[in-house]
Amino acid sequence: MKKTLALILACCWSAGFLSCSLADEPVFSEKDIREVHNLFSEQAVDGAMIMHQGDCLAVKVFTQSPYTHVAMMFCNEEGRWVVYDSANGTGVRKSELIDYLTECAPNHLVLLNPNQPLSEDQKSRLLLALEEQIGRPYGIKHHISGKPAKGVHCSEYITSAMVSAGYLTAERPAKVSPASLRAGLLNHHLYSEIAETEMIVASIPPVPQSTWCSQMWSDTKACFSGTYQKCSRMFFCCD
Repeated sequence: MKKTLALILACCWSAGFLSCSLADEPVFSEKDIREVHNLFSEQAVDGAMIMHQGDCLAVKVFTQSPYTHVAMMFCNEEGRWVVYDSANGTGVRKSELIDYLTECAPNHLVLLNPNQPLSEDQKSRLLLALEEQIGRPYGIKHHISGKPAKGVHCSEYITSAMVSAGYLTAERPAKVSPASLRAGLLNHHLYSEIAETEMIVASIPPVPQSTWCSQMWSDTKACFSGTYQKCSRMFFCCD
């Protein structure tokens, strides 16, 4: 028990250390939430997908891939982009793009567009399949067996909707992971990656403290806050 606790603390410390000490290292195409929103709004077409390279260790280890989540975008009648996904702790939902990005930031995101525009029939059937599942709980355990269950995970949700629309075929959508969905779409030339970015959260500079002790306390709180957020994303898959 002590060894297990020590290992968990070591992992948390490492995550916190990385978030505190490596924050200034250069990363791929850094953009804040509003910039990512503008980029995706300009470049996406109906049926576009957002792939996450998040922190969830369980998905990364099980799939042997950096891809941890997938969602699908459509432009609604008001001209606003909405995102459909199934998220841990929430289930199947529909969010406005800006709200979706705000919740999942910071994150490494890849935008994929269909190579051929969706037909009106495909679009209608796809939207119907996505809308019908809103409110369904999230579930991941059945990914191993591939059998349908009460809950649905992100790539299963998107894959099932695309099968319903006649856009692709899949024998067991529950077995599909974000990585395998991406590979299938790219290998069969159904989708192409058109944008990739590291979405960051603009931070507010801390207020300088009057004493060394208070400054140390302020820095410690900031570091542990980063550690907590990093560990939540790694161990509880809050991507």
